[in-house]
Amino acid sequence: MKFAWALLLLAFYSACFAAGAPAPVAVIATATLPLPTFMRDGAAVVRLDAKGYPQPLRAGSNGMVCIADDPGDDQLDVRCYQQDFIVVVYRSFQLRRAAGDPDAHIGGTIEAEIKAGKIHLPPQPTAGYRCSGPIADFDTTANSYRPPVECWQSVHFPYRTAAELGLPDESQVSEAQKRTLPYVMSSGKYWAHVMIEHPDERK
Repeated sequence: MKFAWALLLLAFYSACFAAGAPAPVAVIATATLPLPTFMRDGAAVVRLDAKGYPQPLRAGSNGMVCIADDPGDDQLDVRCYQQDFIVVVYRSFQLRRAAGDPDAHIGGTIEAEIKAGKIHLPPQPTAGYRCSGPIADFDTTANSYRPPVECWQSVHFPYRTAAELGLPDESQVSEAQKRTLPYVMSSGKYWAHVMIEHPDERK
């Protein structure tokens, strides 16, 4: 029996490498890249299937869940969210993939599902971390990137407004100002969050 399992595992990994798939260690390292280094080892990692449903790659211990990069395109897009909030992110992927449009407007559907009790939002603020940009500017071997790939953070406060948080709304700040002070996106909506960007490294 052990020999049979060994053959199955060997066949699996051989298929992965034959197809050019990244080694699991590299996939996990890339997925956790948005997090501070001391948080990476404790984060869970999932890959989304074709319909946007999470497939576990690694269990976690610190409450953060990272979504692995989709290897089928020319963009790096990895993101991590607190485990109680990431259900909203999963649902966004599911609806957009069902629509066949990555830019589909799905806010109304999610809003209705929240009100119907199908999606439960956490009562406390939660953090998000994301890195995105051309895959050509990401070094898989070194797990490092260069501009125009960028990483940023967010703190999610569902349904809170910019005024309630004492921060400017995204409409009130210039592109340059967004690099130097926190601001609120989607004020008053389920996706309301404080954005924390960073100075452009190309300047």
